[in-house]
Amino acid sequence: MPWQVGLYAAAVLIPLAAFLVEILFIRSLGRLNARIATGAIAASCALSAIGFVDYFLVENRAAFAEPGHHEAAHGEAVPHEAHAWEGSFDWVILDAPQEGRRLAIPLGVRVDGLAAIMFLMVTFVATLIHAYSTSYMAEDARYPRFFAYLSLFCFSMLGLIASPNLFMIFLFWELVGVCSYLLIGFWYEEKPNADAANKAFVVNRVGDVGMLIGLGVLWSALGTFDFREVVAILRHPDGSLDAAAPISYGLLTLAGLGIFAGCAGKSAQFPLHVWLPDAMAGPTPVSALIHAATMVAAGVYLVARFFPVFTPEVLDVVAYAGGITLFIAATIAVVQTDYKKVLAYSTVSQLGFMMLALGVGGWAAGVFHLLTHAFFKALLFLGAGSVYHSVHTYEMAGLGGLRRKMPTTAATMLVGTLAISGVPFFSGFYSKDAILAAALAKVAAEPHHALLFVLPAVGAVLTTFYMFRMWFLVFAGEPRGFPDPHTARVIHAQDEEHALAAEDSEHGVGAAQHDLNPVAHAHESPAVMTRPLVILAALSVFSGWTIWLGLPIGTPVLERMLAYGAPAGAIDAHWAHWYAVGASLAILALGLLLAVLYYAPAGLPFAPSLRLSPARAAVRFRPLYALFKNKWYFDELYAMALVRPCLRLAKACAGLDRLVIDAVVNGAARTVELLSRAGGMFDRLGVDGLVNGLAASVYLAGDRARSIQTGRIRNYLMFLALAVIGLFAGVFAWVG
Repeated sequence: MPWQVGLYAAAVLIPLAAFLVEILFIRSLGRLNARIATGAIAASCALSAIGFVDYFLVENRAAFAEPGHHEAAHGEAVPHEAHAWEGSFDWVILDAPQEGRRLAIPLGVRVDGLAAIMFLMVTFVATLIHAYSTSYMAEDARYPRFFAYLSLFCFSMLGLIASPNLFMIFLFWELVGVCSYLLIGFWYEEKPNADAANKAFVVNRVGDVGMLIGLGVLWSALGTFDFREVVAILRHPDGSLDAAAPISYGLLTLAGLGIFAGCAGKSAQFPLHVWLPDAMAGPTPVSALIHAATMVAAGVYLVARFFPVFTPEVLDVVAYAGGITLFIAATIAVVQTDYKKVLAYSTVSQLGFMMLALGVGGWAAGVFHLLTHAFFKALLFLGAGSVYHSVHTYEMAGLGGLRRKMPTTAATMLVGTLAISGVPFFSGFYSKDAILAAALAKVAAEPHHALLFVLPAVGAVLTTFYMFRMWFLVFAGEPRGFPDPHTARVIHAQDEEHALAAEDSEHGVGAAQHDLNPVAHAHESPAVMTRPLVILAALSVFSGWTIWLGLPIGTPVLERMLAYGAPAGAIDAHWAHWYAVGASLAILALGLLLAVLYYAPAGLPFAPSLRLSPARAAVRFRPLYALFKNKWYFDELYAMALVRPCLRLAKACAGLDRLVIDAVVNGAARTVELLSRAGGMFDRLGVDGLVNGLAASVYLAGDRARSIQTGRIRNYLMFLALAVIGLFAGVFAWVG
C-alpha cells in the first residue's frame, strides 16, 4: 500500500478525532474547541497539500500538458487510465457468493487527480472559514458545539471524496446530510431556522431514495461495491459501453437516473432546488462552507465520479436539469432584496451551470467551474457575513455607500462579483468559457439540443446583472437608510435568519439595531475576518489562469490537470474556445450594461448617464415580476400538491387512530374492565360467600359442640350409655 494512502487516511480521520475530543469534553474544553477544530482542518490541509504536490509535480507531470492534441476524430478525449493511490480492507464479508466471487463490504481510500484537487480545495477553504468563524461566532452561547459540528462535517466531506466504493459513498453521503441538518438548524430556537433544517433534510431524503435505488440496482446486477470494478464491467478499454455487461441498458439507465436524483437533491437541482435558499437561515460561515464550497458541490462531484456509468439518456437529463435550474434560479435572484438570498439563488444557478457542463460531456469544464466557484462564492458569503456583522441587516434597500466604511470588504466582494460575472482575467471567466465551449460543441453535434446553449447564455447575462445590482446597492452611491422606524422594524421582523434584531445580541453580532440608517454605525470587520476575504479574492483571480499570465490562450492550468484524468465520454471542445470567448464577452457586456442602467449611482466613471427605473420595470412587467418574486410558486405548488395532502393524510390517520382504533381498543378495555368487575363481584359474593358461609357454619357447629366438652368422665359415660341405648333402640326398631 503506497504511503500516500496513509497520508490521505490521516487527512480524513484527523477531523473525526477532533470532533470526538470536542464533543466528549465540550464542557471542560469550552472555547478551546475552536482552536482544536481549526488546527485539525489545517493539519488535514497540510497533508492534502503534500499529496497534491506529490501527485501532480512528482508522479504525474504530464497532467500539465495541453489536452487538445489528445482529441479523437469524433471530438471525444482519448481515455487513459488515470493514476490513483488506493488501499482498502474488507470490513464485512457476506457468505453468499455471486459468480464465483464473495460479496464484501470494504472500507478504504482511493485518491486520483480529481480527489487530490478536491481534497486541497475543501480543506483550504474550510481552514479559512474556521478562522473566520472564530470571530463571527465569538459571542454565541453554543460556540464550542458549532466547531464540533464543523469538524464532523469536514470528516464526512473528506470521507466522501476519498471513498473508493459505493457503500462508503452512501455512508458518507448520508453523514454529510446529517451534518447539514445540524448546522442549518444551529439556531433552532427560532422556528424559521428549525423549519429550514427540516425542509433541507426532507428534500434531500427524497433524492436519497432514488440514489439508494440506483446503487442497489448496480450492486445487485454487478455484484461488487468497488467503483473501479463497476466501470471495468460496464466499459470496454476504449471507453465504449460493453453490450455483454450483466445489466440491461434500460436497467443501467434507471440506475443512473436514481443516482442523479440523489445528486440533484444534494446540489439543489430542479425540481429539488427549493431547500437551499431557506438554508441560509444558518450562520453565515455555514452558508460559505456547506452551501458554496463543499456540500452542495458534493452532488456535482458525484455526477463527475459516476460519469462513466451514466448512459447518454441520463446525461441529457443531467444537462437539461442543470439548464432549467440555472435559468429559474437566476430569474429569482434578479428580484431579491436580501443580499444573502441573492447569493443563495446565485449558488443554485451556478450549480446548474456545473450540471449542464457535465451533462453535455464537458467533464473538465464542469469540475473546473466547481473549483473556481468554491473560491469566489465562499468569498461572497464571507463578505456578506462581514457586512451583516457591521450593519445588522440583509436588506439592500437600506444600505449603500458602504465602500467608504468597509473598503476591504467592498474591494474583495467586488473581486468576487467580477469573478462570478465572468470578467476576463478573473477565474469565473475561464470556467464559464469552458462551459459555453462544451455547450457549443454539444449543439454543433446535435443541433436539436440548442436550448443547452441558450439557457447558460441567458443565465450568464442574468448572473452579471444581479451580482452587479447587489454590489451597487450595498457598496456604491450614498447611504439610503429606511424611510421610517416602522419599515425598519418590519424589515428586521422579516429577516428569516433571525427573529427580529434580538438575534444580534443573542448570537453575538452586536446590539439590537432598528436604525433608520444602518450604514451610520458601519465599520470594517476585524482582521481575522478580512484576511480570509483577501486570500479568497486572490484565488478568485488566479485559480483560473493559463500559463500565459491569464491571457485566454490555451487551456487554463487547473483545467489541464482535470482533463488529464477525464473519463471516457468526456468531450474535448478546444475548437469552440474562441467562439465561447466571444459569446462570454458579449454576455458580460449586456449584463453589465443592464446593471449600470438600472442600479449604478450617478457619476460612475466610463458609464452612460442614462438611468432606468427598476420600479417602472417591475410595474411594466408585473406578471413576470410577480412570478420571479414568488420564486415561480414552487413552494406554493409543493405545499398544494405534496405538503398539504400529506398533512391532511396525517390528520386523517390521526383521526382514524383516535376515533376508530383508539375507540375499539378503549372499548375493549372498558368491556374487559366491566367483565373483570362482574367477575370480581361473583367471586366476592358467590364463591367467597359460599366458602366463607360453609366455614362459618362449621365454626358455629364446632363452637356449639364445644359446650358438651366438659372434661368430666361421668358426663362422657352418660353420653356413651345414651348413645348405646339409642343405637340398640334404632336397631330393634329397624329389625321389628
